[in-house]
Amino acid sequence: MTSTAEPDLPLHYPFPLGDTGALPPLTAWAQQAKPVCPVRLPSGVTAWMLTRKDDVAQALADNRFSRNLAEPGSPRMVGEDLTSVDHAIFNLDPPEHGRVRQVLSSWFTRRAVQRHRPLVARHAQRLLAAMADGPNPVDLVEAYTATLPLDAMGEVMGVPPDLAQECRRVYPMSLDLSSTPDAVEKETDAAKQFIAKLIKVRRAEPMPDSPVHALIEAREQGLITEAEMFGTVFLIFVTSFDPLVAPLTTGPMMLMLHRAQLAECQADPALWPKAVEEILRYFHNGGLGFPRVAREDVELRGTLIRAGDALVVPMQAVTWDPRHYRNPERFNIHRATDGSATFGAGPHYCLGSQLARVVLQEAISALFTRFPTLDLAVSERELPWDPNRMFTRPMQLPVTW
Repeated sequence: MTSTAEPDLPLHYPFPLGDTGALPPLTAWAQQAKPVCPVRLPSGVTAWMLTRKDDVAQALADNRFSRNLAEPGSPRMVGEDLTSVDHAIFNLDPPEHGRVRQVLSSWFTRRAVQRHRPLVARHAQRLLAAMADGPNPVDLVEAYTATLPLDAMGEVMGVPPDLAQECRRVYPMSLDLSSTPDAVEKETDAAKQFIAKLIKVRRAEPMPDSPVHALIEAREQGLITEAEMFGTVFLIFVTSFDPLVAPLTTGPMMLMLHRAQLAECQADPALWPKAVEEILRYFHNGGLGFPRVAREDVELRGTLIRAGDALVVPMQAVTWDPRHYRNPERFNIHRATDGSATFGAGPHYCLGSQLARVVLQEAISALFTRFPTLDLAVSERELPWDPNRMFTRPMQLPVTW
């Protein structure tokens, strides 16, 4: 699509990415020209896409749009993915959502997640030491960014040693938009089997300081149902891995491409949190969120969204909305705004947002402290991107030092 061409509607998702994974040009076009835009998902479902920050915030807080996608026939991105898991917190609407969320809320507060900094730092240092002893150049994704969340978050979530290998096989889930429905369903079933084994182990051998234990205990106390416990354990595992690999990859990439800002962080470690906020704002972690469903007819900007229609939201469009972010295409760690909008809005605002920040701050600062001269081993134009991945990142990130 050229800058003057009008694309055919509905737009077909996934969209071609912008330069170096930036906001897709089609998303930018919709934000300017058609803020309530029809989009054909890989499953064949046509959904309404919102791209302006104010519209998104309003819709995500509107109970007329439901997150319950567990019913057969609900709109899917491809096939029976994580949104098909019944009674997961992801699929619950108020008031059930608030009841289950309350079980975990104290575990994920800003203060509570700070205790995991030493654990994340320990895993980071172990992987970086192995990287230092290995080949140079190396693929940072394989050596560090895809491995750290599995190892660190696996420990936080209480994965026992005898299930660690199975956890590595199951996660991160590919969430590949080019997959067949059968492949997606098999991937989801494999994750369900792993979660069933984990719950069985943690019921027999409790690990009190973990969100899995909190959910098991809440089930025993009758605060949540068996299905709500299982579905929510399933969901927190998915969200503990895949969404972290993307910013752990794109973050170092952007800092290596903006070396003056990287040098500022290296000279003043107090800037690392600011850098993480800008990484979260710039990329989010995926081009398009999972669908919601209209419970009743809703009119938005003169467009009638009928009961049963699907609604989708690209959160990267929210954090690139020029009405709220000046020169959003510029990577700038000194912005007055932070990355909060990337985690959503309304009742389903990301429960793990503070923990994600801890992991990113510790992992990225450790990387550039251990390897201060780290740089791309290829031109940024040679990095392999795959728009079919749910979470946007280069598939490999060759680096040298």
